[in-house]
Amino acid sequence: MDAVYPVSSAVSSRVYLFDALRGFAVLMILFANIFAFAYPLELGDKAGLSDTMTQWSQLQHQLYLTFIRGKFICLLTLLFGASLFLLWQQAGSLRLKPRMLALMLLGFCHAVFVWSGDILLIYSLVASGLLWQRALQWPMAQQLSRAKTYLAAGLMLPLLIWLVAESDPKMQADTETLIALYTGPYMVQLWQQIQYIALIAVDTLLVSYWWFGGMMLLAFWALQSDWPCLLKRYFYPLLLLAVACAVLPLAWTGFSVQQQVPSPFQMISDLCFALVYIRLFILMLPRLPKVMELLRRCGRCSLSLYLWQSISMVALFRWFCPDWFGTVNRDTLTAIAAAAVMLQLLWVWLLYQPGQLWWCERIYRQLGAALEKKATTAEIHRSD
Repeated sequence: MDAVYPVSSAVSSRVYLFDALRGFAVLMILFANIFAFAYPLELGDKAGLSDTMTQWSQLQHQLYLTFIRGKFICLLTLLFGASLFLLWQQAGSLRLKPRMLALMLLGFCHAVFVWSGDILLIYSLVASGLLWQRALQWPMAQQLSRAKTYLAAGLMLPLLIWLVAESDPKMQADTETLIALYTGPYMVQLWQQIQYIALIAVDTLLVSYWWFGGMMLLAFWALQSDWPCLLKRYFYPLLLLAVACAVLPLAWTGFSVQQQVPSPFQMISDLCFALVYIRLFILMLPRLPKVMELLRRCGRCSLSLYLWQSISMVALFRWFCPDWFGTVNRDTLTAIAAAAVMLQLLWVWLLYQPGQLWWCERIYRQLGAALEKKATTAEIHRSD
């Protein structure tokens, strides 16, 4: 799976594409996460925003909302669902359950001890729920029908919150308190992150399970369909819907950086743009073989790159340069993210070897194997 795949092999070329897409997404996601690393997560998308920003900074923020924020999370979710389906075809559900438990443990430790904005824990919870529902064994028509239902359910709570919630910007005193907390003693940070994980659990139950689960179900269905042709056929409708959901709501929210596009519209735009990016990536694949090979290598060690991003950024903003936390402007943060991405690309280019498992992938694989062995032993004892 680590060699450059021949185009004649449909399965191998598909895996090659997914690896390259995963590498691209995990690198680009830093441009969205950098604001959550450098500011308290509680501030959300308003981190570092004010109406006193320059016009260039405000334009940059609107472009960020339109083309980056949320798009690569959706792309990674679709790829996670595709990987889940391919692993199920190879090994069945019995091997998937220990792997999801291993990812859950890894994500929980990462969320508690490093950064509570972790996505691995949510992915593992959603995937475990779908495995419990036997969603991989559903007929294609049922998978597509449930995908639509889950996506609609995932939009309902954000829609209700948008309809009833009043504008309640964070007070400056609250912001300063959060900044002092996240740059203070580690045990205080740890307690805050544990509390934040409790909020993540509620969000997973009410929103994320349905929204992310719907995207994973969509990936299950797509892999059994002629998905490249579907993306080609619906490319322009998807692009139009993505831009419309991102831009048209600004007619009533205004272009002020303090006013965000309503969450349901943003979420629909995120998913549509993720599908558009997949189509564009397919078009670019044969034109940039060396770039795609480098991105494929990044995809093969994407777990290590993702965790490296969070560990290094948390260490930078909370420990080595705490004066930067909550104070660095968004232009500078974008530059820091670009430098980190270039460093990761250089790292992979110089150090990655075909067939190699990097540190985090090795830990995940060993933990999954240990849990699988334990589950197999328990199953043998039960049968005896």
